[in-house]
Amino acid sequence: MLHRLIDGIKYAYGELLTDIAKPFLVGIFIAGIITFYFPEDLTVWANDHRFLSMIVMLIAGIPMYVCATSSTPIAAALILKGLNPGAALVFLLAGPATNAATINLVKNIFNTRALFIYLSMISATSLLMGFLVDIVYDLMGIQASAIVGQASEIFPESVQLVAAVILTGLIVFNLITNYRHQTEHAHSH
Repeated sequence: MLHRLIDGIKYAYGELLTDIAKPFLVGIFIAGIITFYFPEDLTVWANDHRFLSMIVMLIAGIPMYVCATSSTPIAAALILKGLNPGAALVFLLAGPATNAATINLVKNIFNTRALFIYLSMISATSLLMGFLVDIVYDLMGIQASAIVGQASEIFPESVQLVAAVILTGLIVFNLITNYRHQTEHAHSH
């Protein structure tokens, strides 16, 4: 039992963390840029043009190579800036499902018609889900940007800082360990 627990912890903080480190850091970096550079009046525009904001996020998400790990902090930053939650969901659904590798794979294995159907279905489903999420938020009277903002208030800033330092330390440690294993492996051959 203890052996399985130790193996699980090694996997979670070792191999898994190493696998998600790069996309996670890319997502955090882009989220930082959005938070710093995006205009504060995005809320007004997004609420006045909900369908258009969903279309913009769909167009941004489809060609953008973002996995779920990196798209989550990006969507959170956009919601914090006032983007309607439906448009953020469209980005979260369409982005990871339609990366360049997947598009090429569908086109090569099937054909252009199948690719068109695939992209159309993802687009239609994403937009429908986006509309449903906005309706739920409206009916419940919830402002998404306020909820995303409140999440950071659950833990004191000192706890957040310690957690960020530990996460950064684990990522750096795993990257160095993997680099050493790769160089040792390359020298042994």
